[in-house]
Amino acid sequence: MQRITKFVSYAFGNFANTIAYEVFQNRIKFYYVDVLGVSSALIGTLWAVYGLWNVINDPLMGQLSDRTRSRFGRRIPYVAFGAIPLGLSFFFLWTPPTHSPLILAVYFFIILFIFDTIYSLIYVAYNALFPEVAPTPRDRIDLSVTREILGAVALLLAFILAPILAESVGYLAMGAIMGVLVAAGYLISIIGVKEKKVPENEENMGMGASLRAAFGSVPFRWFLGANVAKEYIWVALAGMLPFWRKYALGIQAPIEVFGMKLGGGDAEAVLLGVPILLCVPMFFIWRPIVARLGYRKAWITGAFAIIPGLLMMALAHDFYTGLLGTLLMVPGLTSTLLMPFPIISEVIDDDAKRHHGMSREGLFFGMNSGLTKISFSLEGIFFALIMGATGFVAGSDIQSEAAIVGTRLLIGGVPILASLCIAFCMWRYPLGRDAIKS
Repeated sequence: MQRITKFVSYAFGNFANTIAYEVFQNRIKFYYVDVLGVSSALIGTLWAVYGLWNVINDPLMGQLSDRTRSRFGRRIPYVAFGAIPLGLSFFFLWTPPTHSPLILAVYFFIILFIFDTIYSLIYVAYNALFPEVAPTPRDRIDLSVTREILGAVALLLAFILAPILAESVGYLAMGAIMGVLVAAGYLISIIGVKEKKVPENEENMGMGASLRAAFGSVPFRWFLGANVAKEYIWVALAGMLPFWRKYALGIQAPIEVFGMKLGGGDAEAVLLGVPILLCVPMFFIWRPIVARLGYRKAWITGAFAIIPGLLMMALAHDFYTGLLGTLLMVPGLTSTLLMPFPIISEVIDDDAKRHHGMSREGLFFGMNSGLTKISFSLEGIFFALIMGATGFVAGSDIQSEAAIVGTRLLIGGVPILASLCIAFCMWRYPLGRDAIKS
């Protein structure tokens, strides 16, 4: 019972992280481009710069937590004292001071960096606790399932409640409500969590040495490639969903589906909310599959499973074909949520064996968190190039056929390539090849 309570408490941090991350991903570009009218090329460029900043920012935060020494531990203080500032910075993302496109862009850039710096510090510190909370392979599957169930609840709030709130009460109120949930979730996550004592002789490395140590691990390199591709899929789905719903599916006014009248935000919520809800029972289907196949084969299977849904989304032309596409993605999406944390924990264990038992969670979680944000830059670059090349007009409800094809390519075509990248990287990944013992 104590084990379950600890897992559930810790999992609330993933609830908080998922709300902050997915609401931000899902709504922010749409808000500044489609609602406020800032150029898609400009926002895409700023998004790419933001992704590059994360490549530096997150590893620095991992190093900072590794070097921290306090009576409360080296990770817990950052979560405890950063939760409320994170909630506030999330709120200020949705409070632009003017409608001037230039000032809006400057404000977006500044508040984005403030939010992300706080977010990275808490996110890396929180994630670095995972191997301590779940020390065995079986614990890691069970904790990952628990984390992702809470994460699925947060995804429902992000993709159902947030769009509805944004349309019904406005982005300001939506930001306030979600910001409170983010702060509360992180505070709950550290209840009952105790860190192990840090060895007095533990080595502190500079950034150069940290990079060499991380990339000196062959398993980490292949895991990182898969995780960047996984992150790209989620970034693309979250960021392009409003554009896809509005332009590719043509849902701009209220529509009637299954005998119900749905507004644009409601339809969007159903399109991704129902599949996310179905991810919850799918976690329990994946759990024995992972135990039987091992981490590596399970994620390869999941990578191929997501492709039919992405292809259907690229071709969808109305609500029903769009829903079919998102439903077909359920098995594959579930695997992308479930697999990364057990695998990176395995990478950390392998590194510790090679370095006389020295466990460097902050280093690897920080490097992973930062370098996977390359996906932000990639998505920003593709967004700016494809939307610009196809003639997308910011702030307009009418787009050319070429611009609509661009939205289809961004939400379906490019993510299919990312899925194939996951499969290739996991095929080369040298660990996780055995079934997991109870």
